[in-house]
Amino acid sequence: MDFTPLFVSLPFVAILLASGVWASRRFARFKELPGHFDFRGRVTRMAPRRTMVWMLPVLFSAVLVVLALVPQGVPPEHRNGSPVTGALIGGITLVAAQFFVLWLTDHWARRQK
Repeated sequence: MDFTPLFVSLPFVAILLASGVWASRRFARFKELPGHFDFRGRVTRMAPRRTMVWMLPVLFSAVLVVLALVPQGVPPEHRNGSPVTGALIGGITLVAAQFFVLWLTDHWARRQK
């Protein structure tokens, strides 16, 4: 069993969890944070701070681990591409999505008194 895709995804998992720690400290003064934004970046729903700070990093980390491990159950002749490439692309994409959400939340927080 080749665990290379898992090892490739671990730095991305660390970045995602570190972003949760950063967000928890950065937004500690708020009881609630935006839970949803519309296409214009306006807040449409608020949610408890701890939920919003940790939901995406934990969810994205779990997705990355599954993305790295599931190809191990597929015979090599049925794989379409490298599992390492999939883990790398998945990691980059999910970290970028997390940073985009943090940017939106930080933009909202700066406008609050």
